[in-house]
Amino acid sequence: MRRPLVFSLLCGLMVTANVHSAPKDPLRFFPAEATQVVAVVPQPRALVEALLNHPRAKDAQSLPQVREFLDSANLRKFFQLLAYYEKDLGARWPELLDQFAGDGLAIGAKFGDDNAPVLAVLQGRDKARVTKLVELITYLVEDERTRAGSKEAIARKKYQGIEAIEISKDLLIAQVGDALLVANKNESLKAGIDQHTANTKDSAAKNLANSSVRKDVGKILDGDPLAWIWVNLKPLKERQEAKDLFATPRSNVILTVLFAGLLDVARRADYVAVGFFREKDDLKLTVRLPAGRKDTAPDVELHLPKDPKAGGSLAPFDLPGMLACHSFYMDFDTFYTKKDQIFPPQTSKDLENAEKQISRILINSTLPKFLASTGVHHRVVAVQPEKVPGYGKQPETRLPAVAFVTTMRDPSFAKSMTSIIKAGALAASGQATLRSWEEEIEGVQAFGYSFPDNGKFPDDPMNIRFNYQPTFAAVDDQFIFASNKGLCRDLIKTIRAEGKKTADNANLQTAVNFRGLSDFTNVLPEIPLAGMILSQGVPLAEAKTQTAVFYKFLDSLGRVTLKTEYSGTEFHFDLLWKPAK
Repeated sequence: MRRPLVFSLLCGLMVTANVHSAPKDPLRFFPAEATQVVAVVPQPRALVEALLNHPRAKDAQSLPQVREFLDSANLRKFFQLLAYYEKDLGARWPELLDQFAGDGLAIGAKFGDDNAPVLAVLQGRDKARVTKLVELITYLVEDERTRAGSKEAIARKKYQGIEAIEISKDLLIAQVGDALLVANKNESLKAGIDQHTANTKDSAAKNLANSSVRKDVGKILDGDPLAWIWVNLKPLKERQEAKDLFATPRSNVILTVLFAGLLDVARRADYVAVGFFREKDDLKLTVRLPAGRKDTAPDVELHLPKDPKAGGSLAPFDLPGMLACHSFYMDFDTFYTKKDQIFPPQTSKDLENAEKQISRILINSTLPKFLASTGVHHRVVAVQPEKVPGYGKQPETRLPAVAFVTTMRDPSFAKSMTSIIKAGALAASGQATLRSWEEEIEGVQAFGYSFPDNGKFPDDPMNIRFNYQPTFAAVDDQFIFASNKGLCRDLIKTIRAEGKKTADNANLQTAVNFRGLSDFTNVLPEIPLAGMILSQGVPLAEAKTQTAVFYKFLDSLGRVTLKTEYSGTEFHFDLLWKPAK
């Protein structure tokens, strides 16, 4: 009989231990209806260590600017104080962070003016340690006031049986068991305490912890974020400014052209969720809204094909020496054919008037026909500066070579665009000297313009024009507008290698290469070298060493990519940083 009894007692102790060790949710202090935006760090220690222990964060310590900061008097003083209080509290800072806020940090607020009420909750794991933290805060404040000669004492008041401490007019704290509440106003601290009282009286009392917020965030954000934010969009959409912003057609035409898709999902979504993740050494920021392709407004067709099977955007180029590439979907045909649905009446009328004028200069075409021949997939790319052969003069500043590449629905686009470019060059020849040329590049007939060394060109005292030799070519179903022959040649090779490429689901993609940026900043190495000597006050040999360290670090940063994508019921925005291996 004793063995079953002992076994039962052990099971009971294990259950009890599990109950006491179960994490408490800091969101329980926030009223569900009154909290309109909340930011949560589920495990603050995990977030801090993920950032501090990241390989690139450690590598950054080799940079002279970072070393100088780490060796500054204020930071040394901070670490000395940290070491002192670690000793006083009997643990190192990671363990103390677990004890003070190991079960989460949450910050909630309502929309308002610049001084809107804010409440922060640190959910600790050790009530005694949290008490010690409150005592330390009050001691430090009182000690600082004494040293400053102030006789003002810290105000202590009771509310709902809980002591609230007024550190200043904009900083109040209160300890509730193993949680610490921090507020910027009396009303926000009272709201947190009132919610705690309601929870105590009724375990089913409604609060943010048992609302749909966690369920919504867990459903729409993949994985376990190191930190997340939830914003209730409903109260925002009640404002007149928001109603004007989300209207179709809206009065602000520029916002429609640039952000119609994003504004439309915000119009239809009840909330937005943001998550921050670390996957091995990769860091990702993701934004999700619970609205996608379904029930979109007509203006969304500018940025998104109506048929999901049509794809969104082409993958960014990956060219030698590339700095960045931006790939996006834009339907210029929809811009005109649905102008009455997309734009205000006056704008639509202006487009009709413009069509009559523009159609006059389009040989054997009209503006509607020309727009119907344009493609929907576009890419902008920037690569390393290119030294143009044949120029006797050189620019004082080297600038990146750039190109715009667009697809064509119909080959007639290339003919019309060629006519437009040549007509524009002829019109510009009265102000600037241009030398036209035509030649075959990689088996493709191309044409372009050069700037004679002694030709006229307005407002170019630094000879910036000698960075470029505008080049144009049609290859397969794409048309290239390149600033240089070399870049055009690389693009022709790349497009041919891609073949008939299928567009991705993402309607917008951007890639930034830090290796390319490193090479670009090193185009004129004497400039960063001189900057290093002047800023650090070191001899030439040391400056060269430090500059080399900087470029090596910049190379190691790898690539940043950005994507936006619409599924049937969700909008995704992802910003991903992949450091070099």
